[in-house]
Amino acid sequence: MKSLILSAIFTALSAPAFAVSVSITDFSKASYDAAVGSMSTAIIQDFEGTTEMMVADGYSTNVGSFSTLGGTGSGGTVNDPDDFFNDGTMLALRDGNVYGRTSTTSVLSGDSNDDMFLDSNDTLGIKWDVSLGGSMFDRLVLTLTDATDVGATMYIKVGDELLETISSYVNAAKKLVEIDFGMMVSSATIFFENNRRNDGFSIDDIAVSQVPLPASALLLLGGIGGLAGLRRRKG
Repeated sequence: MKSLILSAIFTALSAPAFAVSVSITDFSKASYDAAVGSMSTAIIQDFEGTTEMMVADGYSTNVGSFSTLGGTGSGGTVNDPDDFFNDGTMLALRDGNVYGRTSTTSVLSGDSNDDMFLDSNDTLGIKWDVSLGGSMFDRLVLTLTDATDVGATMYIKVGDELLETISSYVNAAKKLVEIDFGMMVSSATIFFENNRRNDGFSIDDIAVSQVPLPASALLLLGGIGGLAGLRRRKG
């Protein structure tokens, strides 16, 4: 019975139609601050504090995990000498300027030392399994840099749903991507998928809008817990 009641609660909480949407605009500090500032609680991941290296599929962070969409990168991003071993098979954490890919954190913080970002490493793209460890969220913001400047087309998807197709951005273009799920969710899978290798891009300064359960739901859950305890005492 308890599982049925819990199911009913979460079904009611999820009643609004699932209508995910995306907005892509030019990045600026003002636009980023406005988007994040409208979140009640923003969980941030800017990759600062990491070091340059390839990262295996399932690279875990406070906003979920990241994996490559496959394809071995073989462009200059991979082949040019760097400070870490790189065979183009995985995503990479990088700093500085990599063929137009740069961190956007320094623009936000005013500190040039804030220069880390997650790089597609010339693979076919990035899969992001968004999670806040069980907490609910309803939208997110991130920066996308240097996408589709040498001929690739990128498809931004949430699960199987295609949200946006982009192409022909100029070299080093910095974009602000905002995804609104239209409801509270506890997980989502987002794809930044290129149709060709060796047109790399980066993502950075992720902010996920954490939302608490409504007070009515918390009261119901508390009541259910109390009923369960009473039932155990009577048993």
